[in-house]
Amino acid sequence: MSAPRLNEYDSYATKRGAPRGDAPLVSIVTVALNAARTLERTIASVQAQSFASLEHVVVDGGSTDGTLDIIRRMARPQDYWISEKDRGISDAFNKGVALTHGRHILILNADDWLSPDQIAQSVGALNRSGADFVFGDLIFYEGDRPLFRYGGDPGYARVIRRRWPSVGHPTLLASRSCFEQIGLFDPAYRNAMDYDWLLRLHCAGRRGVHCPDVTGHMTHDGVSNLQFARTIEEVRRIVVAHGRNPFVAALEAGFRRVKTSIAQPVKRRGEPLYRLMRQAINPSYRPVRVPK
Repeated sequence: MSAPRLNEYDSYATKRGAPRGDAPLVSIVTVALNAARTLERTIASVQAQSFASLEHVVVDGGSTDGTLDIIRRMARPQDYWISEKDRGISDAFNKGVALTHGRHILILNADDWLSPDQIAQSVGALNRSGADFVFGDLIFYEGDRPLFRYGGDPGYARVIRRRWPSVGHPTLLASRSCFEQIGLFDPAYRNAMDYDWLLRLHCAGRRGVHCPDVTGHMTHDGVSNLQFARTIEEVRRIVVAHGRNPFVAALEAGFRRVKTSIAQPVKRRGEPLYRLMRQAINPSYRPVRVPK
């Protein structure tokens, strides 16, 4: 299976139709399924942006928990939403991209949220740099408690062919032409579809830039060992598909599994020790100190 092209989702673009008046500069896509607990915060963060020329496209997968009530209540005239079953998160992302009118696109999950000036900072960075996409830093939370800041890696291009670099998708604003050139998200991947898309974009010669003034917010709840293991395996498959030596890729994946299996018990037994260890190993990781 290969990643679908944008024109394979033309029926969604046709369904929505052309923009009324001037098209927005930025489109934000959110996919949701039974996300009533967090979606209102996500939508509110979009509507609080200081950047005016933007729309919000929400793709719901058939929620039954009140999600649709939130969408109906909060959607503005320039926004658009649908609710229907999908074939997985990649399919939902792809529908959302096809429904957009903007020149630049950002994918924002239903439990993540934006900083008030995030889109303005991102558009400014794109204009200054001439890059194809821009990304920033992510703050991770458990509930309402900030845990750590994960800094974006300005040198992502040096490592992207062997591992998933620190390029957080809730901060990544990409030109629409990127999707037009390389296609959409590959439904073969359930966890690492955005890494696969980013690596394909890199291989196509497109360039990104890190902007430290861009800060996104992402929940860290419910990330299980099973999900970590699945992501590691998908990353292995992706790098091999793009030319990495299978033996080397298997060794790297094994190392990541061991590191994760050690880290989780350490985190359960003593979070301060876990934070010190992780900060020593990964320079992108910066604990957030909350005043008492």
